[in-house]
Amino acid sequence: MRSRRPLGYALLGSTLCALTLVTVAEGAAARLERRSQGELTFGGVCTPPAGPVRRRLASLGEVNSIGVAYFAGKSRGGNDAHLAAALTTELASQLLSARPRATGAKGKDSGRLLVVKLSEGGGFTDVDLSMTGSLFRDETGIRTQVKLTRTSDGAVIWSGSKVRPVIELPILARLIAQEVAVRIDAQLTAPSPRPSTEKSAEIYELLLRGMYIPSRYDPDELLNAIRYFQQALELDSTSVRARELRDNAQLRLVAWGGAGSPVEAELLRSGLIKRIQERVRDESERLVEEADGEIRDGMPAHACQLLNEAIDRDARSAPAYALRALVRARGGEVRAAYADAEVVTQLGRPLWGNSLRAVTLRRAGDTTAARRQVRRLLAETRQRTGPLPFWDARFLAIALSELNDSTGVQSILRRIDPRDPRLAWVRRDPSLQPHPATDQRGRRRPR
Repeated sequence: MRSRRPLGYALLGSTLCALTLVTVAEGAAARLERRSQGELTFGGVCTPPAGPVRRRLASLGEVNSIGVAYFAGKSRGGNDAHLAAALTTELASQLLSARPRATGAKGKDSGRLLVVKLSEGGGFTDVDLSMTGSLFRDETGIRTQVKLTRTSDGAVIWSGSKVRPVIELPILARLIAQEVAVRIDAQLTAPSPRPSTEKSAEIYELLLRGMYIPSRYDPDELLNAIRYFQQALELDSTSVRARELRDNAQLRLVAWGGAGSPVEAELLRSGLIKRIQERVRDESERLVEEADGEIRDGMPAHACQLLNEAIDRDARSAPAYALRALVRARGGEVRAAYADAEVVTQLGRPLWGNSLRAVTLRRAGDTTAARRQVRRLLAETRQRTGPLPFWDARFLAIALSELNDSTGVQSILRRIDPRDPRLAWVRRDPSLQPHPATDQRGRRRPR
């Protein structure tokens, strides 16, 4: 089993090491009460552990953890979410380098690491300090208002304002991190950041808009990211960073499947699909792939641990929620499975979410509703021309397998692009084998 450790977070290639990300995406709980008998073999494998108890600090020098809520972009008449997200993640990266100041005698805390947690809504209860902030744009650049609070009693440790030009956003994050380090008697060991090397603030902002999108797995969001990177390249064709980010976004679009857009069709024709397995993956994505293998090998408990870690690293990882919904449904945790399926839909993957709802309904004993759901999905996919994206086809095939429709499973898998390198192993995936039904109605093929 993997040991728990501080986690990392990445956005289209910008990697932060050892960063814990608090998951705040919560789906609506399903109103499902019934569970099919004899299908609770792995019940409770995905139940999250109880949270730690809030502790009191004798002094700020004892701080071990800090929660950082994503800053709010509050400029009038503008959308500055990309600036706020970039500032927050850069700030978290800087805080991770905080170490206790050296003293004459080596204390027990000399090697202590600061745990940093990110949240989209604040509300931290398991950290020593919490930080909130807002970002405003004015004629001088960007200005922040920041407040650092002790969570045990709500005392304000520091509040202040910082101003820097947009191109110096990394330096602004360093200044805020330094204010925190001084108050917890620590020092920042990461090198001091420099302003962006892009030729203009406009190009830099285009890159940030493409990097900090709501979901890296939503086809529409990925298409928007590609457009931003392309605009940056049109302004500066020599920008290595813009070209790298664009190529990475294109590979992600092909790897996780779009919705038949002209851009995706052009990418497929260019042979980009052959590079799927060669692309650079961030840590959360690697965990998802490892968990996927554990599911196929019949190790649901370990798979769920890996998926929880993947979600900790990337709270918008639609594949992690989707696979966790599958494990939970098979383990009898139907309410939790339905909630995960709802999150998947909200993250821009309605076909995945609806396929997993069908699995959950079937596992809850409502085979009729599951069959009705699958019929609707089949009708939708028949209207789509060209190959089905790999993950769309796979989750729909899993839903068909739950209803013991092996013919339907094979017909869906045949619609995956034959050049896709993942097709060979998915045909042998045990998840797509007929499941012994306890309800005889589950043996009927959906019309």
